This record gives sequence, C-alpha cells and structure tokens, in this order.
Amino acid sequence: MSKFQNQLELARWACREATQVGANEARVSVSRTRYVNLSYRDRKIETLEESVQSGLSVSLFRDGKFSAHRTSDLRPEAITKFLQDTVAMTGYLAEDPYRRLPEPHYYADRPARELELVDADYGRVSPEDRHRMARTVEASARDIGGDKVISATGNYYDSTTESATVASNGFEGTAERTDFWCGVDVTARDAGDKRPEEWWWEGGCRRDAFADPEKIGRLGVERALARIGSEKIPTEKMPIIIENRSAGRLLRFMGSAFYARNLQQRQSFLEGKVGQQITSPLLTVTDDPLIPRGMASRLFDDEGISARPLPMIEKGVLRNFYVDTYYGRKLEMEATTGSPSNIMVELGDRAQADWMKQLGRGVLVTGFIGGNSNSSTGDFSTGVFGFLFENGEITRPVSELNLGGNHLEFWHKLIGVGNDPYPFSSSPTPCLVFEDVTMAGA
Repeated sequence: MSKFQNQLELARWACREATQVGANEARVSVSRTRYVNLSYRDRKIETLEESVQSGLSVSLFRDGKFSAHRTSDLRPEAITKFLQDTVAMTGYLAEDPYRRLPEPHYYADRPARELELVDADYGRVSPEDRHRMARTVEASARDIGGDKVISATGNYYDSTTESATVASNGFEGTAERTDFWCGVDVTARDAGDKRPEEWWWEGGCRRDAFADPEKIGRLGVERALARIGSEKIPTEKMPIIIENRSAGRLLRFMGSAFYARNLQQRQSFLEGKVGQQITSPLLTVTDDPLIPRGMASRLFDDEGISARPLPMIEKGVLRNFYVDTYYGRKLEMEATTGSPSNIMVELGDRAQADWMKQLGRGVLVTGFIGGNSNSSTGDFSTGVFGFLFENGEITRPVSELNLGGNHLEFWHKLIGVGNDPYPFSSSPTPCLVFEDVTMAGA
C-alpha cells in the first residue's frame, strides 16, 4: 500500500461527501506535518518545539459561490458535520460566476520526474544531533566574536510534510517534502546605541544542504562584526552591486505587478506590456518548478495545474504573468499558475569580486531595511546597508542609505549579472550590478 493511500482515501471520501451534502464541486487536501524547532542562546536552550499537525482543507463551489475552510478534526463523523456546516454557510455568500474548479485540461501532462525533495534519513536524525548543531552554531559565533557580541542565537529546524489532494472533476495528486535548516542570528556591539545585526542560515530539502555548523556560526558573526562602524556617506550617483543573498528581494519588490489579480484590478504597472522591453536585455528570469531539490519545486500548483517552466522576462522582454484560473477567466487569459515557484535568473560569467575590480568604486549592498513598492506605478523605496568599495576593494561599512526609483527605469540600469547564485532560497539569484544609481545618504 502506498504511504499516501490513507490520505488519498480520506480526501476522496471527503470530496464525495462534500458533493453529497450540496456542493457542486469541491477540492480537498489532507496533510500531515511534523516539525522540530530549537534554539540556543547564552549557551543554553532558548526554544524547544516539536509538533505533529494534521488537517483537512476544502474548497467548496456551490451555485456560483465559493468558500475555503480547514479542520484538524479528522474523525469521519466530525468531517461530515464540518462539510454540512461549511456547505450551508457557502450558500449565504455572494454569487461569483467565475468561481469554479480549473478546467480538467490544466491537469494534463503532469511531469513524471523525481524532484528529490525527500531525505529518506529524516527519521534517523536524533534529538542529540539537533541539539548539537544548534549549540555548535551559537558557540562558534560566541567564541569568535567574544565581547564584541551582545547576543548570538543558534538555530536548528527540520520538518517533513505529506499531502494528498483530490478534486471532484478528476484531479488527484500527492506531494512530500523534508526540510533541514541551521542558522545563527547575531547582534554586535558598536559605538553608542548602535547594534548592528546579521544572520547566516543554510538549508534545503536534504540534510546535506549544510554540513558544518561551526562555519555557519563563523559566517554569521563575521558579517555582524564587519558592520561595526557603519556610517552614512554623502548622497552620490554611483555603481552598486546587490549581493546575491539580497538580490532576490530586489526582484520580489516588483513581483506583485506580475499577478493577474493586480492586472484585473488595474494595479499593475506592467499592464499591456507583454512583448515589450521592461528591463535591461541582460535580465532573463524563468519560473521553474522542476528544479531537483529546489526550495519551491513541485509537480502541480495549489489548483492542480501541472507544473512547467514559465518564462517571465526574456532578455529584458516581459513574457508572462502569474494567472490562476479565476482571474484568467475574468481577464480572458489562459491560466499559467497562480503562484511562483523557483525564480531562476540566467547567470553571467563574472564573480562579485571581478565586478568590484572592474567598477573600481561603488557600494556593495548586503541588506535591505523596510521598504515599499507600488505595484500600480512601479515606484519603490527602501533603506539599504553594505560596504563602500574603492579600487575594487572594500574600504568601510555604510548604512542608513536609501535606494529608490521606478522599476521601469531602474532595471534598465542593470549592466551585469553575476555567476554566483545564492543556494539557500527559492530565488537563487546571483549578484546584480547597476550603474548610475543615486544612493541617498547624508
């Protein structure tokens, strides 16, 4: 018997039950997640959590009306009562003719491949191993930082999730994933009341995504100590390099404009721009859910739409939006997927250090503080910190700088893409290089 068989049977039964008590259509997902989360601070346990969570989620469609619900009570009699109540509640909602399950052709051609998202040794990780890793991370940061460190927290997290989903119009699918993460959060001591903070985390779906807790602690504390003495610099137009670890956030700043919901509500500055140049030709971005061991890899999305790579930006030209079936019907557009997976940027051929040498002088941005991005206009603004580099070498830390502009102008200033993708993210971006950027400082 398949390890998913019990979940599938429950989802099938609940789906039939939902239609028998009045739903025209239904989608049911049954999931089970186990996670362990622990941290060490001041060389003793700060947090210790272990939990197993099981639940049933249902999307109900009744006479053009829609609702979504979840319960953790999986007894058959409780589920029947839950479905009777939620179907009845759905009947009181406003009618929306666009609300229905995806057309079955979106379920077709599901990839039949192994994404390598499960570590078979998950169950063999012992409590002693988990504590050792969190304890070692914190001790490494503490020992290296000494009295320059105000606090260091060593963290360890792992989880395993299994789910089965069934829709009343023919969809069935199962998914499984494990995750392992180890990291450190560090606050350093600086002049006055300054408290520079930094972090370093490593992880993925396999235990071997990180191998050395001592190295994780060292990288985290070194990044925090490097920020001691940060100051503003005068406002200046100069080249900037966005470090690979932070470049994904810059991409996400304009991400909301790619959603069909904002298109339909006239809140996307990218409306009407498919086929047009919206960035430098150096930028190519693909949403690829089929990356082995990818942080957001999947064979189907939340609606059951079969996964496939989706070109978003090709040599600077806008190619696609994130379109679920609901907004696809409203916009009379073909559905693609309603949610992003792995955001893959086509790599360049130079490392960050090589770009610094070529540019000579500029700012290496290593982090963002706050910020906002207007999906309607494309205007954005965010605080940044990092390092000034001169003659290709880092000279001093800088902070309290502001980066802003409009996406449709800013991304045309991209002059380089690194060859150094950040591996611990669903957006494994390389460093990005921009010219003539105004860094607002003192």
